[in-house]
Amino acid sequence: MEHPAHGRGPSGPIGPAVRTRTVGSMGATAVTPAYPAYREADVVLRDGGVARVRPVRPDDEPAVLALLASLGSGSRLNRFFSLGTDLATEARRAVAVDYDRTYALVATAGPDRRIVAHAAYYAKPEGPAEVAWVVADDWQRNGLGTLLLAHLAEHAESLGIGPFIAYVLPENRRMVDVLRESGFPLRTSRTVGQVVFEFPTSLSAAARDRFDRRERVAAAASVGALIAPRSIAVVGASRSRGTIGGEVFHNLLATGFTGPVFPVNPAARVVQSVLSYPSIRDVPGPVDLAVIVVPAASVLDAARECAAKGVHALVVISAGFAETGADGARLQHELLAICRDAGMRLVGPNCMGIMNTAGAVRMNATFAPSFPPAGRVGFMSQSGALGLAIIEEVARRGIGLSSFVSVGNKADVSGNDLVQYWASDPATDVMLLYLESFGNRASSRGSRARSDGRNRSSR
Repeated sequence: MEHPAHGRGPSGPIGPAVRTRTVGSMGATAVTPAYPAYREADVVLRDGGVARVRPVRPDDEPAVLALLASLGSGSRLNRFFSLGTDLATEARRAVAVDYDRTYALVATAGPDRRIVAHAAYYAKPEGPAEVAWVVADDWQRNGLGTLLLAHLAEHAESLGIGPFIAYVLPENRRMVDVLRESGFPLRTSRTVGQVVFEFPTSLSAAARDRFDRRERVAAAASVGALIAPRSIAVVGASRSRGTIGGEVFHNLLATGFTGPVFPVNPAARVVQSVLSYPSIRDVPGPVDLAVIVVPAASVLDAARECAAKGVHALVVISAGFAETGADGARLQHELLAICRDAGMRLVGPNCMGIMNTAGAVRMNATFAPSFPPAGRVGFMSQSGALGLAIIEEVARRGIGLSSFVSVGNKADVSGNDLVQYWASDPATDVMLLYLESFGNRASSRGSRARSDGRNRSSR
């Protein structure tokens, strides 16, 4: 398990990033550290899930206390070197930061967005800054500790703080392995009952390569869960063929999707001979993927219900978002925020859906009239019209696809994510991408080089 390093250290002086306000009748000035919102980030975990990493806030104290109280005896001993630690005191200390000499991060995840990890450094007037982190028992093995360490180091380096020092119990072998495999150049020593690791806050080329590798694996895992779901709900499934909601639901049934398909329609008890549900929260059992085909004005409510249900990913076919102007862009921004808060990946909005021709999946979650044969070409299109035309043509010519993704407005899942996935997908030899805009260009170049090195083609 990914056990925490031990850490303790005094709070440092208030750093340069502060806000001031006048209080009291004498006009005394209170100094409040400025919250560094630019350090907030969404990270993809080793299993493909998503967590939000952000600087800690004073109002996080109850949630941090709940995290510490939830730890098993092994994790608590590894974090504090004692089972008799006053957790309330530690929680208060965990949020007492100045975002400079003392700095801490939390990771939130899951439908309830609870704090599942905390990491901090404490810089002393002289010598290395002590670093420590802890991950909830049920969120270990997902790479959170490694990600938090990288984010801490990046912030510290930007302020000229370093090196880091971490104290670890000798029997905490997994934490020792995490540090040794991080890519940071470590200087190791021993004291009584402790292993001491000292390392710079600047990322070496080896460390950057290892973090990049973890990011690629996580991105591929998150797309893999999207392309090969075990169950699907169609929110807005229609009884009427010829409508988008009717065609998407019909196609999933007609191609023989290998898992359950649930129609969600509050105005119908039965959709195309399948029992319907008024809300996704009424669907029995878990739902991996929800395909949303309701009017744009209803999409946010549908997404919130999916988040409450614990859905893993959304495909939003509905139009009326950033492609329509400023109001639509605000709607899309709010949709993305809902997905990120709930840890859901998002394809679209304003897309035509996704396909997977593998015999173990057989998913046609699009409104396309044709389903291509299985093959070894992964196809992504930012244009729905072009995607539809190419699917028709490859079906006519008998050219097989491994999977197809229409990204639409590309609010979340992009060509970069799909290249990462297809580069590691044994069912894909060729990647076909139609892009109207680029995401992370450096990531694209790196992914292309890696895929070319594995004899994959990208056009």
